Amino acid sequence: MPIASAQQKVDPIEAQANACLAAPAGQTTSGMIECSHQAYVAYDKRMNEVYQRVMRSADPQTRELIRQAQRQWLAYRDAQRKADNGPWRADRGSIASVDIEALNVDAIRARIQELDYYAR
Repeated sequence: MPIASAQQKVDPIEAQANACLAAPAGQTTSGMIECSHQAYVAYDKRMNEVYQRVMRSADPQTRELIRQAQRQWLAYRDAQRKADNGPWRADRGSIASVDIEALNVDAIRARIQELDYYAR
C-alpha cells in the first residue's frame, strides 16, 4: 500500500468519519461504533459505484471474472460478519464492537481499491 503524501486528495468519507470521532458524541463507545458504521455505509455505496463502473468498462470475459470475484467477496464478508458476532465476543467487552466496525471499514476500503484497479 502506498504511503500517503500531502499531495494526495483527502478521502471525504474518511474526513467525515474523523470529524465524527472528534465530536463529543464520537468519544463514547456507541459514538465510535456509529461513526464507523456511517463510514461503512458510505464506503459500501462507493464500492457499488466502482463495481458498476468496472462492469460498464470491462470486456465480457473480465466482467464475468470480476462478477464471480465480487460475489465471493460478498459471501466472505457475510461469513466474517457472522464470525464477528460469535460467542467469543462476550469475553472481549464493548471495545470488540469498536474494533470490529473499524475492521469492516478497512475491509471494504481495501475491496474498493481492488475494484478501482480494474476500473482504470
